Amino acid sequence: MHEPWVERVIREAQEAGEFDDVAGTGEPIPDIDQPYDPAWWARRFIARERHREASAELARAVDRELPLVLADTVAHRIRSGLESINTRIAEHNASVPVGNDLPLLEVDRLLREWERRHGM
Repeated sequence: MHEPWVERVIREAQEAGEFDDVAGTGEPIPDIDQPYDPAWWARRFIARERHREASAELARAVDRELPLVLADTVAHRIRSGLESINTRIAEHNASVPVGNDLPLLEVDRLLREWERRHGM
């Protein structure tokens, strides 16, 4: 029996392990047991955009607050402020899908830079 070209290419790629790291491999298809919703793509798009906007808003808040925290003159208050921002970022990251998360602040690095600038 002749194997169609496309099936041969797929089989060879599978054997070479080229599909091993594909997201969702080995996992059930999301919502497969739910009734069909013709607007599923629109609902997912809206949810993704809401998460993206929430991430952008938090990033803007961090950009506004970080200079204010670093303007303080007491190191332990700066550390407390940076850790407070990191707590908000971590809570946000736990509530959004991967890809909409924000990086945590590097508290120790920021404190070292602050100390260097202030001659401490």
